Order: sequence, then structure tokens, then C-alpha cells
Amino acid sequence: MGTVQSVDRALDLLSEVGRERGGLVDLASRVGLATSTAARLLATLEHGGAIRRGDDGFYEIGPLIQAMTARSESGQRLETLVHPHLVELSTELGEAVCLAIASGYDTVTVDQVDAPKPIQAENWTGTRVPLHAGGAGLVVMATWTDDEIENYLSGELVACNDNTVVDPDRLRSRIRQSRMRRVMWTHGEYVEGLSSASAAIADTSGRAVAALYTYGPTYRYPAPGEADLVAGVLLERADEISAHLGCRPAAIEAS
Repeated sequence: MGTVQSVDRALDLLSEVGRERGGLVDLASRVGLATSTAARLLATLEHGGAIRRGDDGFYEIGPLIQAMTARSESGQRLETLVHPHLVELSTELGEAVCLAIASGYDTVTVDQVDAPKPIQAENWTGTRVPLHAGGAGLVVMATWTDDEIENYLSGELVACNDNTVVDPDRLRSRIRQSRMRRVMWTHGEYVEGLSSASAAIADTSGRAVAALYTYGPTYRYPAPGEADLVAGVLLERADEISAHLGCRPAAIEAS
């Protein structure tokens, strides 16, 4: 069976970046591609989160691959490590709890556990959400460099509904809040009528590879006076998972 040449070339570039980071001209030379072709393929890989470009212009493995391959210090894969926490948290908090990985300029929910309720929100497994359109994306961006944040905010910021914040100045302020609090409540910004709290899961560098979030109908979640309690429980569990990935508190606080 034949292969698709552009896919083969993209995989060659991805493999080469994984072997050793490098700049555009260097990577093109290493895989035997024209610079213009390599530039298009690298841009596609970067947009999908498979690679990212550092402040020095060199490409390196990005958050999508990091999240897919993230393992605890005992060797467990991220989803395997996190699932028992989702089960326990859904019981403790009484609402759905999810794991979303960072993928380029989106988060993708890869696991969800529901709490038994007479009225449940939709299962969001497989859903991609723009980073600016919810707390999961905001806590992820809070671990980025300022240059990376500005690059994102300079692009098109799509409004998912009337509540989605798309003003760059307001988003900068919210990202700063996420850096300080390391947990974020949002209300109806992706889907009206749903509220969620999110906290980042970070790797050894303190950079988020995923986010832990809980959500439910706004009319009942959070219950009056319980927003800080829910946020504290979620953050403590996210930090515990990050520690299993080798992230230490100092790395999280410095991000």
C-alpha cells in the first residue's frame, strides 16, 4: 500500500525534532527538504501542537506529543494515572470531572467521569475547545512564556457564544490571575449554562501538558459559598498528579 508523501515528510520532520531540536534551515537540511516545504510542514505541526518554536527560533517537541507520552515517575501513562483521580473527585465534588490535554491552540478532553445526578451535562470527551474559551485553556496558557501568550493573542480569537472573552487585554488579565491563583472558575464561556473550575497538570519543567477540570450546570454549580472549596480540592489534586510527572512546587510557582 502506498503512503502519502506529505505525511511521510511531516513524520520525518517530527522524528528529527524529537531527535534534536533545530531551526528551519537546519531541519530542512537534515531531512533533505526544500526550506519552503519544511516551513509549511513545520507550521502545520506547530499549529497542531506536535511541535513548538522556542524563544530562540528552534523547534522542539510540543504539548500534544508531551501529553500523549507523559508518564509518571513510576512509568504510568498520563490517562492511566489520572483516571482514578477523576473517579474519586467526581464522588467528592458531586459533579463531572475531566482530563483535557493541551493540543496546539486548543484543549482536547480525553477522559470524563460523571457523578450520579438526575440531570447531567453532556459528555465532552473528544471535544476541542480554543484555549481562550474556558478555564482549562487559561490555566494552560498561564504556564507559557509571555512571548507565546502574545503570539496567541495576536491571532483570531473566536467567540463560541456571547460570553466568550475575546478582548486581548481582558485575557491577559485573566491569564495573570491564573498564574497567581493556579485555578480558574469560568461561567458559560464555551457553552451557556455550564460552569467549570480548572487547574493545570504540569511536567518536570512546570509547563502544562494538560488540565484537570470539573463542571456542572451553573444553576447548581458551584453551590453558594463553595467555589473556593471546590477550587482548593481541584488544585490540590492537580498538584499531586503533576508531582507524579516529576513537577516540583518550585517549578509550578516559577512558571
